[in-house]
Formats: sequence, structure tokens, C-alpha cells
Amino acid sequence: MLAGRVAVVSPHLDDAALSLGASIVHAKGGDAEITIVTVMAGNTASRDGASAWDSAAGFQTAGEAASARAAEDDRACAILGAKAVRLPFWDRRYVRGAGSDEVLAVLTAAVKRSELVLVPGYPLRNEDHLWLAELIVREGLGGARIAFYTEQPYAAWTDEAPGSIVGPPRPWVPLKASATDQFAKLRACRAYRSQVPLLGGTRTLLGILAYEARHGGESVSWLRNGGTPT
Repeated sequence: MLAGRVAVVSPHLDDAALSLGASIVHAKGGDAEITIVTVMAGNTASRDGASAWDSAAGFQTAGEAASARAAEDDRACAILGAKAVRLPFWDRRYVRGAGSDEVLAVLTAAVKRSELVLVPGYPLRNEDHLWLAELIVREGLGGARIAFYTEQPYAAWTDEAPGSIVGPPRPWVPLKASATDQFAKLRACRAYRSQVPLLGGTRTLLGILAYEARHGGESVSWLRNGGTPT
């Protein structure tokens, strides 16, 4: 079980819930303090035209998408029992809004109180996820204890057990969660109403749960300053 002050680095507004929702709920039952730090949450004040992805979700401008998705994120985090922290950077479909050094500095400050920081680790097939993981592996987060997590729905789409993509080979450790925790995860994921249909709907969400059932649950792999959650 995750314990203490834990930060989950979520590239976009839904990655943490999709990937670690059940473990977050389970950890809250043990009085852990979970913060979800979304790096590419965008700027709600932007009047730039929406990307093709955000247009498909029904938004006219980038700011409208960021605002609506932040509201979805608030609902999801309330279900999970996690604190939401959103950074003002953009994903690959827009101009990111800052260079790697600035993004890393702001992210490092956001997680500085955390005893453990969880970052995307497998399968890293999303360009934003890979960019962020490689940046963290290369530069670190101020000496923080770091672990990778299995990303969803991407891992479920591969239907393969997680492995090491960046950094040295490492074992993956399943995290504890109950059926009640998994149901809460499903509810939290459904809170991202603008995104779920674009990802494949309820079928994709159930596919994630099925994948996790086959592979022992949500899982993590230690990058440095390791340890094993129980």
C-alpha cells in the first residue's frame, strides 16, 4: 500500500485516475496523503483554438477545454480522496508553454514535500508521457524517491505485462486494492466525461480492470532510492 505523502505525476487530466485510481483510494484508507500533480493541465484563460482532440470532445477553445477538464478532474479527485494540483503547461497538440528546464523546476517545486513520487513508466507510447519520463530520469526531482507506474489505458491495449522502457531493468510490484477500491476507480474515471468516449468508452474502462486482474493489479517499479510498498 502507498503510505505517507505521495505525489502522482499525471501528464494529462485523467492519467492518474486511469492508472492508479484503485491504489489511491486504498492508500487513503491507510491515512496516506495523495496529491495528483497534472503537468499539462493547460491555461483556462487561453482563447486559442481547440486542438483536434479537444474539438472532438466538443470544445471550441483551448481555455474552454482546460476549464471543463479541470472541473472533471475536481470531481474525480473528490471520489479518489486526492488533492489536485494542476500546472499550466500544454500537451503536444499545443505549444507546451515552457522549456524542459522550466517545466522540471515547477514540477520539482510541486512535489517537494512528497516522500514518494510516482511517474509514468510503461508502456510510454504516448509522446507526452515519454517526454516527461525521460526528463525525470535524466534530471531527477530534487532527490525525491521515485517509482514508475503502469499507464492506462495504454498497457491494457498492449495486453502485455509491464517492463522497463527508460532507465535500467527493474521488477514491477503489484499494489493492494479491493473490489470496492476498483469500483471507486471506475466511478472516478467516468468523471472525465469529455475524455472517456474518445478513449473507447466504458469498454475501455472495463478492459483496464480486466488487464489489472490478469496482471495482479495496478503496479509500480522503483527508479531510485527504492523500497517495496505493502
